[in-house]
Amino acid sequence: MKPWTPVERVARLSPDALAARTTPVILTGAISDWPALRKWTPAYFRDVCGAQAVWLHRFTRRNALKAPLGTYVDGLEGRGPLADGGPELYFAYDASVLGGSARLREDFDFRPLFPSGWGLPKTGLWMGRRGAHTPLHYDIDALNLHAVLRGRKRFILFPPEDSARLHPSDVFEWTTVFSEVCLDRPDLVRHPEVVHARGHEAVIGPGEVLLMPPGWWHDVLSLEDSLSLNAWWVTPGLFAGPRLWRENARALLHRLGLHARDRCTCCGHGDLRIHLGWDEAPGQREHFARSA
Repeated sequence: MKPWTPVERVARLSPDALAARTTPVILTGAISDWPALRKWTPAYFRDVCGAQAVWLHRFTRRNALKAPLGTYVDGLEGRGPLADGGPELYFAYDASVLGGSARLREDFDFRPLFPSGWGLPKTGLWMGRRGAHTPLHYDIDALNLHAVLRGRKRFILFPPEDSARLHPSDVFEWTTVFSEVCLDRPDLVRHPEVVHARGHEAVIGPGEVLLMPPGWWHDVLSLEDSLSLNAWWVTPGLFAGPRLWRENARALLHRLGLHARDRCTCCGHGDLRIHLGWDEAPGQREHFARSA
């Protein structure tokens, strides 16, 4: 566990070098030409597509609340019905806003960062207050780039080899596996092996991109109000691999009520912290953000 090892920082990598990475790296100069760096703020999204209805998350509970994007931005600014939403109400890995606006899509381009050939970036938009938190998890088996446009975010990362020490949970979310471990307050009685896990820390700010190789665990905390984009590099090999087929089978069984029926992030079955065996109360993460 602590002290975390700082993640390496470089200006940029060639697409082939990026694809060959087996450890995380921060790219400090890879997106300096993106118009989004100069133009995008939460208020800009209110102007461009504020009337569009979007799903908001509450902690990791998916689709907790539907609201116009402009109303959510008002809340970030302390106005309107979502002003008291707190750090747990955030906008996560959304593709609908970008998909519906050619104007926004002209402001960024992940494709030059990835290798040429078969593959496409699957892009998500993130927006949240200081203290917004996604607990320790790993995602689909694809290269993941996370680009910060406003604010700062902290990532704590662990290699796939540490998976057994991080106690994967049986909570269902499609293509995502959550850890039972609360990194701020690990329960060493339940999870004694976690002290041997090799954590890495990356703090990234505007104009910086974190590369996460497939299978790396990550816990993400917004140190400031933040706006960011991520892109998974989706290739034909992903569809041929066993992981995606297994995830689709789990999703079908879950919809039929035969798998993790009451232990998921998609059906409103309580708070993920309860499913993971934590005793953290809502809002406590804001205290950790202030002390980080």
